[in-house]
Amino acid sequence: MLRRSVILSLLFLSWSAQAADAMEPLKVDPALLPQSKKPAKKADTTRTDAAPAGENAADGMAQDASAVPGQTADTGTGEAPTRTPAAQGFPVTPPQSAPARSGDTKAEAKAPGKAAALPAAAPASRAVAPASTAAAGTDRSVDEAPPYRNVTTARNLPPLKVDPALMGTPPVARRKVPAPAEPVVVDSAVAATSGTEEGGALPPVVQEDDESQVLRGAITLSEYVERNPGSRATLIAGDELTGTTDEVMRATGSAELRKPGTSLTADEVVYQPPTDELVATGNVRLVRGEDVVEGPALRYKLGRGEGVFDKPRYTIRRNLQTGENLRTTTGRGEASIMEFLSDSRVRMEGATYSTCGPDNPDWYAQADTLNLDFDSDVGDGRNGKIVFKGVPVLYSPWLDFSLNNRRKSGFLTPTFGVTNRTGFDLLLPYYWNIAPNMDATFAARILGTRGLMLSNEFRYLDYDYSGQLRLDYLPSDRIAERDRYAFSFQHKQRVTNRLNASIDVNSVSDVDYYTDLGSRLAITSVSYLPRSGTLSYSGDWWSLVAGATEYQALANRPSTYSQIPSVTLSAYRADLPAGLAFRLSGNFTEFRIDDVSRDEGRRTWVYPQLSLPMQTSFLSFTPKIGVHLTNYDLTRGTANAGERSSLSRAVPIVSLDTSTVFEREADMFGQGMVQTLEPRLYYLYAPYRDQSDFPVFDTALADFNFAQIFSENVFSGQDRIADANQLTAAAISRFIDPTNGAEKARLALGQRVYFANQDVTLPGGQRRTGSIASTLAAVSGQLLPDTWVDAAVQYNTDLSQTERYSVSARWNPREAHVLNTAYRFRRSTTSGVSDIRDIDVSAQWPITNRWYGVARHNYSIAERRLVEGLAGVEYNGGCWVGRVVFQRIATNVSRTRTALFFQLELSDFSSIGSNPLDALKRSIPGYGQINQSVADPIFGESY
Repeated sequence: MLRRSVILSLLFLSWSAQAADAMEPLKVDPALLPQSKKPAKKADTTRTDAAPAGENAADGMAQDASAVPGQTADTGTGEAPTRTPAAQGFPVTPPQSAPARSGDTKAEAKAPGKAAALPAAAPASRAVAPASTAAAGTDRSVDEAPPYRNVTTARNLPPLKVDPALMGTPPVARRKVPAPAEPVVVDSAVAATSGTEEGGALPPVVQEDDESQVLRGAITLSEYVERNPGSRATLIAGDELTGTTDEVMRATGSAELRKPGTSLTADEVVYQPPTDELVATGNVRLVRGEDVVEGPALRYKLGRGEGVFDKPRYTIRRNLQTGENLRTTTGRGEASIMEFLSDSRVRMEGATYSTCGPDNPDWYAQADTLNLDFDSDVGDGRNGKIVFKGVPVLYSPWLDFSLNNRRKSGFLTPTFGVTNRTGFDLLLPYYWNIAPNMDATFAARILGTRGLMLSNEFRYLDYDYSGQLRLDYLPSDRIAERDRYAFSFQHKQRVTNRLNASIDVNSVSDVDYYTDLGSRLAITSVSYLPRSGTLSYSGDWWSLVAGATEYQALANRPSTYSQIPSVTLSAYRADLPAGLAFRLSGNFTEFRIDDVSRDEGRRTWVYPQLSLPMQTSFLSFTPKIGVHLTNYDLTRGTANAGERSSLSRAVPIVSLDTSTVFEREADMFGQGMVQTLEPRLYYLYAPYRDQSDFPVFDTALADFNFAQIFSENVFSGQDRIADANQLTAAAISRFIDPTNGAEKARLALGQRVYFANQDVTLPGGQRRTGSIASTLAAVSGQLLPDTWVDAAVQYNTDLSQTERYSVSARWNPREAHVLNTAYRFRRSTTSGVSDIRDIDVSAQWPITNRWYGVARHNYSIAERRLVEGLAGVEYNGGCWVGRVVFQRIATNVSRTRTALFFQLELSDFSSIGSNPLDALKRSIPGYGQINQSVADPIFGESY
């Protein structure tokens, strides 16, 4: 196997050969050469004949005919000639005693014992060379040596046997250089001995491969890489190459160096193959993967990925994980010094970072020191600050963040806002990534008018269980003058494949906690906090759920019954003989309450049912019969003293449900659709049972709508089973897009006819009379382009009056362009209580190219007060978004809550201020976020 230095010597000689009048002689500083390769001082290497004009005057001299392998050339001194540095692969400056003379061309060509003169090589505009190769394989014979164009040999250089596989992959060129006309391929080994043969015939021209074409510029290096994507060689290219391939090489003029995964361009590159080190100066551009660094100078060690970049400008691309979405972001910045600690670790001093464009970024983060680790995708820094529009808006003595938006321990961006209940509200959170399936968030919340609150949330997740624990504690509330807290704990456990358990515990220190300290309407409007535990088992066709539930009443709500314990049984079999189906529902519950005036006790009910579903190609027909059995064992309260404590009832229930579906092709506003017509008839019979003495634990009158009119009971809960002898008729028509099956619009009409009056009522309720119930009608869907309509009406035909109606419309022509209008009316059934009349208007609309307005006005006409008002503006700065939102919510009849949100969202980096997005999405249906949120909420549930 040949030594790499010998092989690369031949390559370098072949690349450096040019016409004498096209390239000046190369000069090498002797200090760059190892001691073993410096020229001997006493050696006489002077030629008496001038080099032919068609050859390079420095290293293109034809060899003496006697310089054949194994022999010594006669120099006229009687001594063996000393090997010149050119024989070791180094360019040599010609001795001053033998200058090159173009006038000696003819004499040289006629001199006996010389090789035939070669045609002049076409000048090459770019020199290329492999910076390193892998030696492999065995020596081949002289005839098997690969041909190369534009090659001459140094004096006294013995012929070499070269395996093309050892040559490595050529470098990538910047531009395509036209191939010289009629190039000549010369075998270097043959050229060294061809002078001994009569006539000096040249070897025949052979077909070129990609390597030989790129060497002479017939194809560009980019084309080579495209043809050979699996190349693993380190390559160097430039307009001019000097030095040696096994010691030091200098590429000047559009210099380029390439290795797998790394590309470097500069005005000049000095590369030392033995140590794999380089120095690049002038317009340096380093590309590693998708990351780009540019600057004036670089010192770099290729193999280890270590080096120092002076005054770099960098661009990095990373994938960000936002919830379930994965997207790519681009960050840019500058630094005074960038140190490459490895291929995946970088340290910078005086560094900046921004996701804005490269020219005049609106915001940037700055740190005295910044460390980036791309293996773990984390970063940390010291003395960091965020500068927005030239003004520092946030300072931190340390920075600790994730490069891909994944979970990372460290301080999170503070949030702040203002409310009329807390004054200035500042949250300082710290996130602890305990394990891949476990984390915690700690926060100090400074409430301007109340004091310091401490918050903690702990979450965990595993294959068989998951849960979260949260505690908020405010010692010595300055306004309430007491300690206040909120606690919640949720846990789900899979015990076996059939057995599961869950716990949900919530508690607050007082009934006004969320009204005073909450920030979201969903929190401030909570009426009851549940505390429950369940254990469920699933059989093949039945299931059993056992649990206990109690509630904490909030905001002056009355206390409610706890259910301790409660056991529910459900069963269904559809494979009985003759096509019969069996269903069973049952429950046992003990109801308790802290009110001596109200009844307590145990309720047991069971409802077995038997049905016969029949289905044809055009009709569905299902008769069903069942018996609802109930038993009460009560402890009467003072309000019902003397009433019976043991009660029972049995109510048989019979129903018949039939329906069919018709389809046809239709046209809706010029678009082809499939229209369906789905009529349905439902008959129900249940005899009257006196239930006036029965308690009411969990029962209320159900809402009258399209879902309820096909139910068996007009009451929710099991304390009342209504008597019924009625027929419900309804028809639904849908318009379906035939291309994707999406429902575009729906029309519905329903009517219930009573054959007897209803006698079962709730305490204080009125008996229903009349034969026809209210008529229901509804229309919904995308009735016009970019326009959605949802309208419903309930009309009482007996009284010839509208009981209630609502209509809403949304116009949403494109993202972040939405206008909503709605009106709601409901007639009161209680004397002394006003009808409900609400008007609701909301919108998000661009004011200018970058400014957006957001607003909602929900007003109660009957009560003459604002239910909820919201107004604000958003500004899209491209790489940042600013939001200012004002919100007022009526928490009850006499109290309101006002909040002011400020938010500066730095795209793909962080968010400063309080987040109004939850309020905007809930208040404005169809709200479009004008940028992608950078992170999930600080806590699993916002305040």
